[in-house]
Amino acid sequence: MATAAMPNHSKAASYCEKFLKNFVDESNDNDKESIKYMAQLQQIANRNSKVLRIDLDDVDFFVEQDQSEDRYPSFVAELERNTRTFQRLFAEAADRLMPAPDALANSKMDVFDILSEHRKIMDTHARAVEARETGQAVAAKGGKGAVPGTVRGGCPDMLLRRFDVYFAPRTKMAPLPMRGVRASHLGHLVRVRGVVTHVTDVKPLVSVVAYTDPETGFEVYQEVTGRTFKPLDNDSKERSKVNRKMQPVMETRGSKFVKFQEARLQELAEEVPEGATPRTLSVHLVGEVTRSMKPGDDVTITGIFLPEQYTGFRGMRAGLLMSTYLEAHTVTQSKRQYGAAFELSESELAAIEGLGEQGDVYGRLARSIAPEIFGMEDVKKALLLMMVGGQTRVFPDGLKLRGDVHVCLMGDPGVAKSQLLKYVSRIMPRAVYTTGKGSSGVGLTAAVLRNQVTKELVLEGGALVLADKGVCCIDEFDKMEEGDRTAIHEVMEQQTVSIAKAGITTTLNTRTTILAAANPAYGRYDRRRSPSENINLPAALLSRFDILWLLLDESSKDNDTRLANHIVRLHLMGRPPAGAAAAAADANNAPNPAEAAVPLKLLRAYIGQARQYEPDVPVQLTEYIASFYAELRQMEKAALGAAATYTTPRTLLSILRLSQALAKLRFSNLVEQSDVDEALRLMRQSKASLESSGPGAHGDGGAYEDHISLIYRLIREYSNRSKELEVPYAKIQELTARHNVSRDQIEECVEEYARIALWNVDRDQAGNPVLHLQINDAAFA
Repeated sequence: MATAAMPNHSKAASYCEKFLKNFVDESNDNDKESIKYMAQLQQIANRNSKVLRIDLDDVDFFVEQDQSEDRYPSFVAELERNTRTFQRLFAEAADRLMPAPDALANSKMDVFDILSEHRKIMDTHARAVEARETGQAVAAKGGKGAVPGTVRGGCPDMLLRRFDVYFAPRTKMAPLPMRGVRASHLGHLVRVRGVVTHVTDVKPLVSVVAYTDPETGFEVYQEVTGRTFKPLDNDSKERSKVNRKMQPVMETRGSKFVKFQEARLQELAEEVPEGATPRTLSVHLVGEVTRSMKPGDDVTITGIFLPEQYTGFRGMRAGLLMSTYLEAHTVTQSKRQYGAAFELSESELAAIEGLGEQGDVYGRLARSIAPEIFGMEDVKKALLLMMVGGQTRVFPDGLKLRGDVHVCLMGDPGVAKSQLLKYVSRIMPRAVYTTGKGSSGVGLTAAVLRNQVTKELVLEGGALVLADKGVCCIDEFDKMEEGDRTAIHEVMEQQTVSIAKAGITTTLNTRTTILAAANPAYGRYDRRRSPSENINLPAALLSRFDILWLLLDESSKDNDTRLANHIVRLHLMGRPPAGAAAAAADANNAPNPAEAAVPLKLLRAYIGQARQYEPDVPVQLTEYIASFYAELRQMEKAALGAAATYTTPRTLLSILRLSQALAKLRFSNLVEQSDVDEALRLMRQSKASLESSGPGAHGDGGAYEDHISLIYRLIREYSNRSKELEVPYAKIQELTARHNVSRDQIEECVEEYARIALWNVDRDQAGNPVLHLQINDAAFA
């Protein structure tokens, strides 16, 4: 069996130097800087850069084009197998090829330049003394006090090297699943994708320790390659070169420190096997690659997979076991983050312009949100405006008005609320999806944990903190505990989380958009009850939502037929039909390009471009908006408390935010009356969905409670008090004795609520009903 040849490090070192010296960037039109990596070295020599980034696509291309006698066909493969060694070889080759700084470069000396000059003077003086004593010249490479293996006047290379070498992976290198990174990859360059769950603060990590002899001022340097090191003492080999009996003194000023940050990468949800929990991988970021990611980011990291020995008591318990980590070289965001640094490519700008020429951009973008879900065009428009958002206002005195649009979807089971939440979480670059029952107040805001390295108490951000400047999708919002739900009040309006735990008192930013989905109080919406009874959420929380939309599963032959046709076509075609009218169209008709759904990537780019604008409301529209708000308040006053919703000054701010979002979709910095009209229409539609569902929607007298609702309420209140889940007919008669209720009305109530599975019904020997209430009913939770 053939074995792989051992790598030739001397040949590899010379080939590294050859590549840096001769690689020509053909994509660069400027002839002066066509030698790509020599230009980078010139920037480093001028102290304008601290990074030498080696692109392995360039190395691969150079190896393929090299036809000389000393060509190295396996160079890239060996580099990917033994990356740490080649990192050192490239750094040494860069030291040898480092050009002199330009005349206009910054010539200010730092502490390491001063130490190097001092070391040269000391070595020259030591050689002169030794020459006088021996009577012959001494080589410049060292005297009695010189430290073996040091260069540049006695200082180690690591001390005077002002750059870090990083490798960018080849384009064809596919990311490995986190469970696919095994022991055979130790020392290799690997690429892993995951979600960042924790990032520590940037702290200094020592790479070269400097010691000073207290008698002579002689310097000794010690390179540190790991997380721990043993200080020099009188018995060490380095110390024996200094003929003194006193301990060397560690000097902080002469030592070299690099930026160090530790992060934790979690496995993607789609890569977790059945019945398993997500794995995590420790990531070390050193040098200029620090501060390149935040908790909640979906990133692809390329780095060296390395082992790390346990230390201290953990090392005693671990024995021969070792931990592993990934030393990051490049960090790539899987989704481009919205913000000031968001830029579009020329192809994306052309696609957005083409989208505008086709017309009806607002409606088409809304229909492109979860196109597999039938209908709900107004709901999707509200979600589109939520993702675009309004304009945050910060006044000179510190008062802040949020620009995020909060949306709550309330409705029956099976109306695709959760699917809408999932789709929004895929569109937004920063999005966290969680459920109400699986989330606690600490899990949403922040928890106090102990750092495994420093052993100090630190704050670990929750879902709302991870979704800062993004969207937090909370499903099953009604299932949350009341104490946990109160943690969201401050987040939704002030957009901060105030923490006072374990001696830590601070305020965290949670500039988060909340998208919540909830079921009615009794599982399904009961038209005989008022909306406030069905929703069962506190008024202080409901008023913070800009739009509260009620989605009901109503039976209609025409709607059910169109929905069924849409679902059947979806399963037959394997993709959503190309437009709202496609479900009714003939299958042989060619789809209209203007009706096709906008691709997800283009939709994300359009939203990112729209968020760059900062529209203002003109003076001439202020009276128009104020008159509508006053009219809305008067309508509620005339309803004498029978209105399904109530209007507060927050409603006025919601109208302004929706109008600003519509102006952003037009790529305009000025709100027009058409934007305000559309915002008012959406507001009316959301309120109409509540008002048309109440007991007065069909002319039965508004808030009047009929006999069936009365019987159900009495039974529910009795079970809630007594904790009894079995209610016989005799007890029902006892509860309704004072309310003039007949047996037929009791039977009608029993059958109606049994149809929506709020209880099960048995019959006793006399044929009377015996109710078995559901233990998971929200009313008894």
